[in-house]
Amino acid sequence: MLNTHSFVICFLQLSSGNPVYENYYRLLDPGNTGKISAGDAAQFLKKSGLSDNTLGKIWDLADSERKGYLDKRGFFIALRLVASAQGGNDISLHNLNQNLAAPKFPPLVAAC
Repeated sequence: MLNTHSFVICFLQLSSGNPVYENYYRLLDPGNTGKISAGDAAQFLKKSGLSDNTLGKIWDLADSERKGYLDKRGFFIALRLVASAQGGNDISLHNLNQNLAAPKFPPLVAAC
């Protein structure tokens, strides 16, 4: 049986302090509320070029507690799964610990 907790622990060790992930998170949560709304997350993740079906699977894994928003951990999981999917891998928690390039998004400009 899949031990989600173990995967997330290893994943957080991999993503902790990653400036790309941190910058994307700050872009979507500039007020440091600890929450990224479903709408904001969806709008951002659609820029990855992945299909809505793939993004739906990513959301289901990133928001596994069905909170309706992403906290930092959930957002980082979504980013890792986007990077994995962009690399041609299946959408799976097993892929969180792979050595992956950062997810690709078009250049983003933060509002001032």
